[in-house]
Amino acid sequence: MPFRDPILAVLLFLLSAAGALSQTMPGPAGPAQPPALTALNNAFRAAYADAKSRVLASSGPTLIVNGDTFALLRDGRRVQANVGAAIYDPVKTIAHIPLAIYVTLTPGDGTVDDDRLKTLADLRQLIPAAEASLDTLKLSRATLARQKQIVAASLAFLGDVAGRRKFARSLLLAFTRGMAPLVMENVTEATRAQLDATHAQVSAWRRDLSPQEWNQLHVLIIGPHMPREDLVVTQYFLRLLHEPREGRRVVYAESLWEEPKALDLLGTHLLDGSVGEAFFGDYMSMHRDLLGGAASQYLPRLLPK
Repeated sequence: MPFRDPILAVLLFLLSAAGALSQTMPGPAGPAQPPALTALNNAFRAAYADAKSRVLASSGPTLIVNGDTFALLRDGRRVQANVGAAIYDPVKTIAHIPLAIYVTLTPGDGTVDDDRLKTLADLRQLIPAAEASLDTLKLSRATLARQKQIVAASLAFLGDVAGRRKFARSLLLAFTRGMAPLVMENVTEATRAQLDATHAQVSAWRRDLSPQEWNQLHVLIIGPHMPREDLVVTQYFLRLLHEPREGRRVVYAESLWEEPKALDLLGTHLLDGSVGEAFFGDYMSMHRDLLGGAASQYLPRLLPK
């Protein structure tokens, strides 16, 4: 249904553009519009930026997650902690051995060129020392045995490829599928260790926060694109804060490695949530394309099956 109030229509279009304001790169110039409308839009953008700063400043404590580094911002103070688990990197590194073999040999099969043979030889040379270093760590007997099983199978496969100077993809896949259960056992153990360390640190900080501060806490997770969905710490904080999905109290800042940029994104989420609540009674409405509903209704007419 078309908007009957032209002022409201203009406002909604401006608000829709605001959510992507800080993330959108300038593109080619669009259709020209009267200078008066440009001036009005610029005034809105300035007001939006100013409001975002105010909302962020009054949002309460913020917990920033950037890999193993956690930082709690509270009342102008910053407290930082490392939540890395001792077992995480060793079992991850050993699990990377079969992965390194696979990415070096894929795709296809047949003769292996000299460059890749050298890559595999260099990898093979590094493995014995890495395996020996495992004995210096406080790993359980079962964990240590699993790492040595991965190493032994990887060395055997590398030796076969080096001797033949060729490989069959069917054998490569048999190797990787055989490694998968062991790799996933490493994944399970590393995940539990990471969650235990995270929970211990967050629980310690929670004891220092008042109930009001805890209820105002926002979590800003900085990370790359690929692990965004089902990321361990995202799952943890969503469950801890009883949030149904990312975007409200838990915000994922994809590839925004500079903390000020990540905080700016948090400000956008907070302000857009307030706008969605005020106009539509839905905090998350501005976290989606405001034009999306109208598009889903019009597209079947534009592109009928």
